[in-house]
Parts: sequence; C-alpha cells; structure tokens
Amino acid sequence: MPLVTDRFNTTAGGDEYADLVGVYDVLCDGEYGSLDPFAESGEAVTAFADGRFADLGCHNVADVLRTRALGRVSERYCSKSDFSLKSLTPTRED
Repeated sequence: MPLVTDRFNTTAGGDEYADLVGVYDVLCDGEYGSLDPFAESGEAVTAFADGRFADLGCHNVADVLRTRALGRVSERYCSKSDFSLKSLTPTRED
C-alpha cells in the first residue's frame, strides 16, 4: 500500500483540490493552463480517438509544465528527505 501524505494546503474557497490542474492552480497560479485546450483531462481520450494529435500534444506539454512547476514548489518548501527518486533504467534488456 503506497504511503500518501499531504505536504501542502490545496484548499481554496472551501474546495479541496487533488488533481494536477487544481493543485497547480492553487499553488502556482501560473500561466500554463492557457496552453491546455481541454477543460478536463478525460477529453484527451476523445481527442486521441478523433485524431486530434496537435491538441493532445498541447495538453501533454501543459501537463509536463504544470508538473515541473509543482516539483519546483516542492523542492523549495520540502526537505530533501521527503523525496524518493526512482531509476528509469530498464530492468531488463532484450
């Protein structure tokens, strides 16, 4: 069972946010939301099925930028011991 801990208050206006977009908007108040053509990430599935790959690419880039911004906030306010890095090296080779 994974250990989940709250490090930041992501409540705004009485609502608690736990998704990438909501947490990013609360903690970073940044510009990357305007890059995302979708109001909900679930729309990406429909875009893929419809072959709207440019919109899908913009959505993915916006999510990567949001994730990076949240990572920077975490690095600034959390201790190094709170981070656990995983290797992305393949576990086997063909």
